[in-house]
Amino acid sequence: MELGRRKGVSSLDQVPDEIIGHLLYYISPYDLANFQLVSHRFYRLANQALLWRHHCRSSFKYWHPRHRFHEKTAALAQETNWKDLFIYRSARNRQVSRLLDDIIRTKVHRVKGFEIIGQIGYDAKDFLLEQCQTPPSAEDGLARRYYSNALLDTIHKHIAINEWHSLMQSAQPTSIRQASLQLERALGAFDLFVLHDQHGDLDDITRMFDAIGEEFRSQFPKSGDWSTRKKALKLLRWLRALNFTGMRNPEQNYRNLRNCLIGQALRHPDHESIPLISTAIFCCVAARLDIDARCCAFPTHVHAIVYPPDGHTLDGEVVAGSGTASERMFLDPYGSGDEIPLSRLQMTLARLGLQEHNDLFLAPVLAPTMAMRTAQNIRATLARISDLQEHAHPELSQLLHGNNKMNADACLYAASWATLLLMPPNNTTWLERLAKFLRRFPGAWPEDVWMVEKYLWPLYSSVVNPRDGFPRNIDAGFGNPWQYWRFVRDADGMAPLVHRRDFCEDPRGPPFYIGQVFRHRRYGWLGAITSWHERGSQQSSLPDRAGDEAYHHRPTNSHYSLCFMCITETEPEQHVVALRNVELISDPSLVKEGMFPVAGKYFKRFDPDTCSFISNIREEYPTD
Repeated sequence: MELGRRKGVSSLDQVPDEIIGHLLYYISPYDLANFQLVSHRFYRLANQALLWRHHCRSSFKYWHPRHRFHEKTAALAQETNWKDLFIYRSARNRQVSRLLDDIIRTKVHRVKGFEIIGQIGYDAKDFLLEQCQTPPSAEDGLARRYYSNALLDTIHKHIAINEWHSLMQSAQPTSIRQASLQLERALGAFDLFVLHDQHGDLDDITRMFDAIGEEFRSQFPKSGDWSTRKKALKLLRWLRALNFTGMRNPEQNYRNLRNCLIGQALRHPDHESIPLISTAIFCCVAARLDIDARCCAFPTHVHAIVYPPDGHTLDGEVVAGSGTASERMFLDPYGSGDEIPLSRLQMTLARLGLQEHNDLFLAPVLAPTMAMRTAQNIRATLARISDLQEHAHPELSQLLHGNNKMNADACLYAASWATLLLMPPNNTTWLERLAKFLRRFPGAWPEDVWMVEKYLWPLYSSVVNPRDGFPRNIDAGFGNPWQYWRFVRDADGMAPLVHRRDFCEDPRGPPFYIGQVFRHRRYGWLGAITSWHERGSQQSSLPDRAGDEAYHHRPTNSHYSLCFMCITETEPEQHVVALRNVELISDPSLVKEGMFPVAGKYFKRFDPDTCSFISNIREEYPTD
């Protein structure tokens, strides 16, 4: 037997390095740790730079920009220690895994956990995307999916916010391509607030524009020889033919929320968009074809201005000197496939009483202005949806993925961030917007406190002495708006208040348990109980508040009542429900997957045997 073993070793020694090295590509990178210990030869083969570059590329799709990963993959493999980079990313995954477990397990330092993972950024994205696919039936499936998605949202929001912040710090673009990149990233940042676990981040948007430009080149291989005017008009009509600009039924679809988001417009099968987005799409594709096309913030809706290259006219004629500096053509990618005469635009301005501002409204604008205008469009769309209330068509707020109400709230949040970061802070209007922001959003996005401190506090401190606080007319008797976010920080390190059934003043305790599913006796919708609270008891921690229903008083004590909070199948926010309207259900088939979009915030999983959710808030309700 010893002889056979020696023969086996001898035969393996005869296998060329190239074959063994090729086979190593099919071994798990984690198994290579053992393989490399077999011999000095295997150690050398298992530590080849090309092999570990392959494992970095195949094991991880997303990388934090600080790694300059794409630059490294384009360089010689020996210039990077790929094995160390793989080990670093694996260690990051383990760190994120521990943090996610803690976030799911306890409320204590949950906000801090969000901050750490948010700063890790794209180095955490691959792992979190895997966790988003956890089966809902797993031990903590709902909670794991919910918090993984929420962490991805935090990462994406930070990228978007940093993009707007960096845009205001950067110099004006010096090339067509740089201007296009600023525009597509400034507008694409809004998409990140509603991206969740889907495809379509800023790099994806850039790749989509690259693909559209390449498709145009492949269909029109001689377009490089065309004049600027011919190429711009051909591109415009080609994009309109593919529905990348414009809208089929503007009377019905104009105020659809997705039409305000450039990533949604590119990814949606219909590609519908408002004029601003249609023009931005045209300009971004044009830049890839060496067309100098820029956005023009015309009052009625955004147009495009096309300039010829230096030394040429729009029709391709060569001219001496700078005689073409004033030559330009106007296009309306949203509404027309033809060139728009300058005289028509001037007449429109005259009709609006703006003829004295021709130079302002017929000039190109930079990416920050377009992003600000996008924020205004988002707010106008959401105001329209709010005005219609229950009469609003569901498609008005329907995006490619996610809950409509939650997406609408996230878009409003994005518009608020963009306005604060892209608007000069040295005026009263900015301070009023900041105060409104600080009061409105800490309850919905407490995990973003670190971003508020990182980006908004320095802007605030640059125009106001923090000791003096906001002007009195902005405080309006509500106190310093920063206190809401300071409370988030302070509360993060504190254990939540405990509610125990055996401590209730009524010895019977609450009649229902956390996680039980019920049908509203009056309105018929389904809900799941997320909390209960005694009014007038020593356990009380919440102030008296009026809900959408009267609180139900227990007959044994006129000073005692129970308040039940629930999530519903129609709204992501918690609702107050009266005891008399809770009608428990026992048929688990009525509870569909995804029916309660925020169930993972409170529950681990759904148990069909008991037709109830398993609580994940036992810190607060240990006996439920």
